[in-house]
Amino acid sequence: MRTRAARRVAARYAWDRLRVSFWFAPAVTALGAIMLMWAMTWLDNRIPNTQLENSGLVLSGSPDSMRTILIGMAGIILTTAGVVFTLLTLPLSTVAAQYGSRLLRLFLADRTTQFVLGMFVGAFVYCVAAALSIPPAETQPESAQLTATVGLFLMLVTFSSLILLVQHISTMLQAPNIAVVAGDQLREVVLAETPDAAGSADAQLQTGEAGSDILVETAGYPVCVQQTGYIQYVDLEDMLTLAGEQNLVVRLMRKPGAFVSRGTVVALVWPAGRAGEQLDSRIHQAFQIGNKRTPTQDIEYAVNQLVEMAVRAMSPAINDPFTAMTCLDHMGNGLALFAHHGENPPNVYDRDGRLRIVFEPVTFGALLSAAFDMLRHCSCDNASVLLHMLAVIDVIGQSVTSPEARQQLLRHVCLIQAESQAGDLIEQDRQSIHQRGEALQTKLNEAGKH
Repeated sequence: MRTRAARRVAARYAWDRLRVSFWFAPAVTALGAIMLMWAMTWLDNRIPNTQLENSGLVLSGSPDSMRTILIGMAGIILTTAGVVFTLLTLPLSTVAAQYGSRLLRLFLADRTTQFVLGMFVGAFVYCVAAALSIPPAETQPESAQLTATVGLFLMLVTFSSLILLVQHISTMLQAPNIAVVAGDQLREVVLAETPDAAGSADAQLQTGEAGSDILVETAGYPVCVQQTGYIQYVDLEDMLTLAGEQNLVVRLMRKPGAFVSRGTVVALVWPAGRAGEQLDSRIHQAFQIGNKRTPTQDIEYAVNQLVEMAVRAMSPAINDPFTAMTCLDHMGNGLALFAHHGENPPNVYDRDGRLRIVFEPVTFGALLSAAFDMLRHCSCDNASVLLHMLAVIDVIGQSVTSPEARQQLLRHVCLIQAESQAGDLIEQDRQSIHQRGEALQTKLNEAGKH
């Protein structure tokens, strides 16, 4: 049985899947519409029609007329829903073509869009369910006046949400707003996967002094995956519980975001003599493998979303350096947050200080390369973007505390200077980039001395 802590990452992954689906919100609102219909039917059965017949806010009429009104409203809502789905195809195609298909998940997770879809589905389900629940006049002479009136109000609110959707799409498709959403996702995964997050009350991850050099890989029992795809998350808490119960040491050979083929070794277990089919099954459960990468534990993938948007903006067909600089700002914010919290330790110990798990954590250097390498090459002919990249490195450097991380930043400063020399820039721009890089190198070196 998984503990509450062991289900934490799996719950994050499941919630991420629900957030990026268009069916979750409509399913919830449809269920809520049915419950609302039951409540209004119960209320109608207890309030005589004579008490409401003089009210100007309540529909009145026979049961057959109420049923006809509800069915007519359901038809109007269904017809208008076609317009809504047509409106939704515009941002989907625009985002995929201009910003990249990976950023579609940001639009799918948009709460306003899901709310509008939910309103149309909920109002339609309510009207249909309410119409079917009205008995014939011969059986029940009292008409469902309140039920039909609530259906009318729901239809009006639904049409109002259509105006909200048009306004929201017009603002959401702006590049800065998409970059904000991608940047928020980067910060979210950084906060969830850095040591401060692992130190919560539910987590069992601790550090110790013993190293992993006592392990000999050839002596470990190999655990192989049974399917091909990307590792979407690894449940370290569940694996830590297993290792503690069986007195094992587990080395993870692949980390979230890695592509694995069927038969790839993803873990080695010591001592090998205690391994078996049951252990294989438990370790397989700790690995979630799918056909695409997700930002559940994959910080580099969250960086790649912003990089893809920035690289496409710098393509000759679009040539939008301002969008690239906006993406750089959000990448710098996320990387500064990562530098502030620090990298996860590669060794995981139980509460008694025994080594249980050895894995390869995401490093600051890898994230810097993911953020700057491709975009630096695409921007070699644009001095403004290269200068902005140096400014972002300056911002990140203010959160860096370790000499190793500072050396990684200095390395990228040198690469930007070299890229400016290889690009098609005028000499004045090259000199500006060189001087800004020299000043930044001096600043980083002086910060390392204090």
